[in-house]
Amino acid sequence: MTDVQTVLAHRRDSRRGEHADREARVALVVEGGGSRATYSAGMAAALEDAGLGGCFDAVYGVSAGSLNAAWFTAGMAREAMAPWTDRSVMRGTIGPWRALRGGRVVDLAHLVEHVYVHEFPMPFATVLAGPFHPMATDADSGASTDLRGLLAGPDDVPRALQASSTLPVLAGPPVSLGGRRFVDGGLSEPVAVHTALAAGATHLVVLRTHAEQHAPAEPPSLVDAVVRRWLRRHAPGVLEPWRRRVAKARETEALLADLGERVLQVRPPADAPAVSRTSTDLVLLGEALAVGHEAARVQLTATHEASSGSTRSVGEPGSTV
Repeated sequence: MTDVQTVLAHRRDSRRGEHADREARVALVVEGGGSRATYSAGMAAALEDAGLGGCFDAVYGVSAGSLNAAWFTAGMAREAMAPWTDRSVMRGTIGPWRALRGGRVVDLAHLVEHVYVHEFPMPFATVLAGPFHPMATDADSGASTDLRGLLAGPDDVPRALQASSTLPVLAGPPVSLGGRRFVDGGLSEPVAVHTALAAGATHLVVLRTHAEQHAPAEPPSLVDAVVRRWLRRHAPGVLEPWRRRVAKARETEALLADLGERVLQVRPPADAPAVSRTSTDLVLLGEALAVGHEAARVQLTATHEASSGSTRSVGEPGSTV
């Protein structure tokens, strides 16, 4: 089967949306992680800068990665870098001090209903018209769920973004959509490659927010106890996915490794700065954006050289940056 680098090169050089490779189905998968999604935001902008905006049959976003996926689908990934380093946006969206008053540490309603409407308008109708697939976790069954089929109109897009990113404890109760309740997509499928492949994807481009050396690990016992208590009360179906999340992450890494040349992963380098889920450090977030953009730019430059027959080494199939 043709490698993903060649498929992307052919699609980039053809007219937008007119793909000659009828047998290939290429999916973009965008990882989240709260503020750590600044990495995938920079990467998405680099893809757009490289002319790959119309090269994907489906764009999957998980948690905060769904925000980046939506902007990319709208053709506005470059503009979407700005909110991540806007003081007003970040302080309005993430406020650890609010927990002292019983409030939400992460205010997603403020982000999608105010910021994305008035300050940095997202064209929800354009997002809906594109191949956008926000992922969330069903609060009652624990199933990883593609919310695409529940989007009846543009007004459902911000609701889906909120559902995809509702972290336990930090972001309030489950979000209702289509008569069902949802919480953060990362609880059941941190990287939506299983869903993408099940839907027929033959090739994947995966934007990661952890370096290759990152090893999934269990949280501190106190954090685990607090999350389990919250899940029992608000999302009982998610208790089992929460228990299996480390095993699921390892399964995902094994699956990606098996895909070989059909997958192109872009990761932050080993020396990339650590970004917490709730960071509002604008200097740090700006650095993460730049690092993510550069990681993708380097990978895509190598991809272009490979497709052009350059003799420069671009790494082994399926390699990551």
